[in-house]
Amino acid sequence: MAGSPNEDSEGSRITYVKGDLFACPKTDSLAHCISEDCRMGAGIAVLFKKKFGGVQELLNQQLDVVLIVCNGKMYLQ
Repeated sequence: MAGSPNEDSEGSRITYVKGDLFACPKTDSLAHCISEDCRMGAGIAVLFKKKFGGVQELLNQQLDVVLIVCNGKMYLQ
């Protein structure tokens, strides 16, 4: 994967990377917002569901869902 950093006048930095999102280093974190029904039936949500699972666990908690995946571990909030 190759990245090209862009820095704004305030020092914030965004790096654009082309490649397989799920092949990122374990030190990187991935996050994806989902709806309360946890359907995850379209787009990249389908890939997150296949890769990380845990949907039934989320549904059983009957929460306004917050799912955090960090360093390959899943956290519920």
